[in-house]
Amino acid sequence: MRCTARLLLLFLALLLPITSYAESDKLAPNANLSPTDVVQIVITALKTNSDKDNAGIETVFRFASPGNKAVTGPIERFTQMIQRGFPDMLNHLQSEFSDIQIEGNTAVQAVWLTSVTGSQHGYVFQLGKQLNGEYKDMWMTEAVMPIGANAPRGQSI
Repeated sequence: MRCTARLLLLFLALLLPITSYAESDKLAPNANLSPTDVVQIVITALKTNSDKDNAGIETVFRFASPGNKAVTGPIERFTQMIQRGFPDMLNHLQSEFSDIQIEGNTAVQAVWLTSVTGSQHGYVFQLGKQLNGEYKDMWMTEAVMPIGANAPRGQSI
């Protein structure tokens, strides 16, 4: 009986991290995430966004820097911006990441997304390591710029 109880405790101890992760608070910026981690989290959130609750878009908004949020927020406005301006990002089929370039407190990474229609769309993600405030030392999205055929005229990187 003691052996069974110990095995049960061991099993529960091993299961706890999985349960905690699944039930944990939503993904949010933290100082342990690299810029690569942040871009991957944002891309995954866009890929798995639900039209029902827009949880993916909410995740993307959480990783937007305070300066980015000041221009694109609040969340309702941000959601409309993504849905109307960048629908190809939502529920895309696959993504391809270029090598990330990090210089000081700035990181830049190009990502190519294959939309549900099969078309490819490129975006450059610019992240900044926050220097102060509640997000100090956390990498957050400063800007996302379309590249390739879907880039606005006159835009350069």
